[in-house]
Amino acid sequence: MPAPQDNSLSLGDRLTTLKGAAWKALLVAGEGFAYMVAGLPMALRRAFRGKPTLALPPAEYLHRHYAWRYWQLPWGPVRAVAAAIAWPIALPVAVFIFARRNARAIAQRSGVSPLAQVMGQVDMAARFAIAPFWFYMFELHLAERRKRAQLYLTAHETIGPAYSLLQPPPGADGMDDKIWFAEHCHEQGVRAVPVLMHFSRGERRPLKGGSDVLPDGDLFVKPRSGSGGHRMERWDFLGEGRYRNAHGDVLTRDQLMEKLARQSLKDDFLVQPRLANHPALDDISNGALATVRLLTCRNEQGRAEATNAAFRMAIGNSVVDNFHQGGLATAVNLQTGQIGIASDIGIRPDVGWRDTHPVSGARFAGRTLPHWAEVMALAVKAHEAFPERVVVGWDVAMLADGAMIIEGNGKPDLDIHQRAERGPAGESRIAHLLAHNVDKRS
Repeated sequence: MPAPQDNSLSLGDRLTTLKGAAWKALLVAGEGFAYMVAGLPMALRRAFRGKPTLALPPAEYLHRHYAWRYWQLPWGPVRAVAAAIAWPIALPVAVFIFARRNARAIAQRSGVSPLAQVMGQVDMAARFAIAPFWFYMFELHLAERRKRAQLYLTAHETIGPAYSLLQPPPGADGMDDKIWFAEHCHEQGVRAVPVLMHFSRGERRPLKGGSDVLPDGDLFVKPRSGSGGHRMERWDFLGEGRYRNAHGDVLTRDQLMEKLARQSLKDDFLVQPRLANHPALDDISNGALATVRLLTCRNEQGRAEATNAAFRMAIGNSVVDNFHQGGLATAVNLQTGQIGIASDIGIRPDVGWRDTHPVSGARFAGRTLPHWAEVMALAVKAHEAFPERVVVGWDVAMLADGAMIIEGNGKPDLDIHQRAERGPAGESRIAHLLAHNVDKRS
């Protein structure tokens, strides 16, 4: 939801605001084009197979749906030509980058030579539209994984055409707006983290149920929209109106308010209370909140159904547990809440797979997460509070007094689940439900 116009801004502040908006638009456009380049082989290989039917296996259905929609996008053929020009340039660059990072370490672990890894990256990209980024994430240097390569579902086909088709009508809800989301959850009786303050275009904005001053307590600052753990800060309360961030900067209450106002010239920011993990999770975190990414999707009866879950843990000095920001993830057994071994996103060889936390040394494999039945029930209840949503990735925290929704992602990628579960999603329940819902709306 756009912020209202503010004619009191100086020319410099207005330029800063415009630069922030332009940069966000450029990132979105760049990501979209990167997906078109990566997905080009899939679109070409299935260009003349027509609209898919549910008689196909779910992974093949989604692959063909992507190819069918690829050519129907505005300026689709023109974009395809641009992607075809970029593909033979982008692929060698990507292969070089990821092989340089990973090939030697992977060769030592697996016995697969660097040359074989390079050839494997080219093969996976050309045959299955699996870019080098995913080659290492999904460990496709391993022969048993390559045999199932056609079953992996990547972001260009899910976040792209499939999820675009499954989005609610414009104006149906404001899930991407964290302020609207918090208010809606409160109204629907869904326990979710509240918003304390809102800063936009250089000023603090009035907020329903919000505060006029920063409270005496630990705080968490994040953009009003967006995901991925970017541009988030934790400010710990030191007493006497002072706060300290993860870099050791100490600001007074007024100074922090001024800082938030300044950074809101580029994007809206909000302040939330910092939450503390359930005590059972303290020894497997670095102090950052550890959450579960729980995927829910409408089933054949139209009800929300939990399909996949991954537990995330922050490492190093990160203040977020986000998987794409270097955190660890492990698959969660939906029935029991038990977790296993964990890894990072896998595009660097440093972490690998482990059963203990790299900071504390505490073992987590085999543990059962606290409040698991409540976590599952809360995610399903939250989904039902958004009746127009088909698929949602919920970030759920486990606190001392129960589960709490942090946010919902209306276009959740499947990377974290396919990595943590060490296998493709193409034959799983989520693939069946995505194919069912896509076909229903096609």
